[in-house]
Amino acid sequence: MLIDVVKERLLKNTRPIFFLVAFLHLTVTCPAAAELTLITEEFPPLNYTEKGKLTGAMTDVVREITRRLGIADDIQVMPWARGYKRLLTEPNTVLFTTARTEARESLFHWVGPLHSARIELYARKSDPRQIDSIEAAMQVRAIATYRDDVREQLLKSLGFTNLDSSNSPHSDIRKLMSGRVDLWIFDNVGVQQVALEAGIDPQEIKAVLTLQHQLSYIAISKPTSPAIVYQWQVTLDEMKADGTFWWLTRKWLPPDAVRVSERQTPTDTPFLLRLYTEDSPPSAYDENGRIKGLSVDIVREILRRIGQPDTIALVPWARGYQLVQSEADTALFSTTRLPQREAMFSWVGPLYRQHWGFYRWHASPIRIADIEAARQVKRIGTYRQDAKMQYLQALGFENLVSTNKNITNLTHLQRGDIDLWVSSDFNMPYQARQAGASPDQLALAYRFHTVGNYIAFAKGTSPHVIRLWQAVLDEMKSDGSYQRICREYSYVPE
Repeated sequence: MLIDVVKERLLKNTRPIFFLVAFLHLTVTCPAAAELTLITEEFPPLNYTEKGKLTGAMTDVVREITRRLGIADDIQVMPWARGYKRLLTEPNTVLFTTARTEARESLFHWVGPLHSARIELYARKSDPRQIDSIEAAMQVRAIATYRDDVREQLLKSLGFTNLDSSNSPHSDIRKLMSGRVDLWIFDNVGVQQVALEAGIDPQEIKAVLTLQHQLSYIAISKPTSPAIVYQWQVTLDEMKADGTFWWLTRKWLPPDAVRVSERQTPTDTPFLLRLYTEDSPPSAYDENGRIKGLSVDIVREILRRIGQPDTIALVPWARGYQLVQSEADTALFSTTRLPQREAMFSWVGPLYRQHWGFYRWHASPIRIADIEAARQVKRIGTYRQDAKMQYLQALGFENLVSTNKNITNLTHLQRGDIDLWVSSDFNMPYQARQAGASPDQLALAYRFHTVGNYIAFAKGTSPHVIRLWQAVLDEMKSDGSYQRICREYSYVPE
């Protein structure tokens, strides 16, 4: 897997000699299956145990890295001081999350960055004292610290001697609230959850002094092969590019804490997916120059959750269908998933389901009882290269008349230029109104098929991207946001 990743980078990178050297080094030195010891601590919301299961922002990130690399994710939870000691003394040891400081720089290998935080001193809300400088903080009776943590190390480096150390941040905040200490050093990312888990209202404490802004990383012990470190960094970079990192972390952290790099914002990413859709209400349509619709809103919400830009373009169906077959990093929605299309694309969905049928003009005398009767009709109007046309062609229909603009079928039907029109219960009412007709002026002659509509990704799209999009869509269906979008377009999911 690593060799494939580096080959891909070689093809895309403008500095091939450097990456060729890296590639040759890795193919020789990279262990096939190194046993890694993965260690973290109880430190919400980054890593913590809930209902007997380890979870949290960085736990999810590390699990995704190990999944992509095909290695075990047996993460051990232990006090920070113990994990830090093992990181210093044992090879093939991974400790997360670890603040990258000048003092630690040469001690470990680093993979990241993961997130940023403000290290702050906290006091009881009722404490009237003004702590607006390091000198003032040095004069208080005691400051609660987490043993061997980077925050304790920071205070020691500044010359603080009034430290009260413990093995748990929960103990620290309880000391603060009980009056055993005057201040507590922690960070803005985890303070609220630690307070809640300790049974303390976060509103009862206040930040009084910011000491430092900090970036956190995955630390890997120094004797570990550099090839393993490279594997981890390349995989993390891919997760940041395809949106997985943003999605995993933003569920837990405020947006300004999530770090793609030391300089980049979450949306400054080299991965760009071009998304195509067609004018087919209520799935997608143009309204006053803006593309909207049921499928559009669903896709936009997925893009928002993974921190990717909105690149949706409205194109004729036949053109979009051709583009997604010929261009990499493209997707077309909503696309009906049919057996003859199955191997052509990668699929995410369903976005919705619909029932296909033959529709007649309300005054037409034509009646059909089954699919075979439809073969005897002289002319059936279809939309060029859409799924319904392909489906009927696969059944051997030879009486199809296609058009590049679906609503023109309504005019043809009303004038008697075609006898039936192929549409669905999902699209027909909107398309009728779009053509200036009332849905009541059409009658369903025969329903012949039920299908699901999906997002179709170009073949060759990273399986990690497909897995991510499906996971986010499933999340939307679980948290109710998918159902809210459906209600806006009067669609009732089956």
